[in-house]
Amino acid sequence: MRLDISWSSLFRVLIVGGAVFAAYLMRETISILLLALVISTAFEPGVDRLEKMKIPRILGTIIIFLVALTILAFIVYTILPITLLELNSLFKNLSGLASQFLGIRAPIALSHLIDTDLSSITNLLLSGGVSFLQVLGRLLGSVAYAIAVLVLSFYLTISRDGVEKFLKAILPEGAEGRAIQLYRKTRKKIGRWFQAQLVLSLVIGTSVFLGLWIIGVDQNLVLAVIAAVFELVPVVGPIFAGALGVAVAAGESLRLGMYVLFLFLAIQQIENQLLVPLVMRKAVGINPVIILVSLLGGAQIAGVIGMLVAIPTAVFLQEILNDWVEVKSTRSKK
Repeated sequence: MRLDISWSSLFRVLIVGGAVFAAYLMRETISILLLALVISTAFEPGVDRLEKMKIPRILGTIIIFLVALTILAFIVYTILPITLLELNSLFKNLSGLASQFLGIRAPIALSHLIDTDLSSITNLLLSGGVSFLQVLGRLLGSVAYAIAVLVLSFYLTISRDGVEKFLKAILPEGAEGRAIQLYRKTRKKIGRWFQAQLVLSLVIGTSVFLGLWIIGVDQNLVLAVIAAVFELVPVVGPIFAGALGVAVAAGESLRLGMYVLFLFLAIQQIENQLLVPLVMRKAVGINPVIILVSLLGGAQIAGVIGMLVAIPTAVFLQEILNDWVEVKSTRSKK
């Protein structure tokens, strides 16, 4: 058996290998760019609406960014400290339940570490001992990283079709048309999915908080936040949030645990029968398996940043694959 490899094929392999190696070396820069593209894509529709209302684009961009940062700062300095306090109490309750029913004891050093860390973080936030930029930097890896993401996303948003102009600037002339078309499809799909998912998370989180508060469950805020966040994880997320809520309530009393079980089942039925058909109707096209796998892979590769850019990256790759299949099928018919 004879294997013939042409110089052109070898050259292509070397180019692809070199590109992959270069991407690995520039992984932090690429992650900054991807995150800035995600933020710019999310903010662009709002800026466009303000521009249609005769508000200058630069002023509209500043307004959108200030509103977003104000909401985020409010969450960091008000809701987050309370959630961390409840999270600390939740950890102690779960440790007690595990010890009582399963005979499993959390290591004393681990319990002390979690208690100390959560308490110190909460005190810092409540006292204003840490700046908002430092909090962002801690989440994203460093203050410089956070500043780079904010500045780049601001400049991409401030320019009309800033992302498309950026793609035109970095891509060869023959490929820019298809790349922009793929970007528009991806942006539309991600935008619809994100808006629908945000509505679902807010509705579910609020419903869980009010329900647990009425029933009289402690740690109702942290359980509501967990339910809202895990709503982003298809299928598995709501089940985990519900199971955690039932476990915490059952630790107080079995009757309370049953009430919480019925509450989560009722919320889940309302979501499946009413909210999902109503809200997610326009957000079709993103496979739940792709969302789940991309979130897990992104978290494993790059933590919080990886999770933030995982879904847009996965959707873009899905659109590239769909486009390639479409082109291939068109050529085969000719």
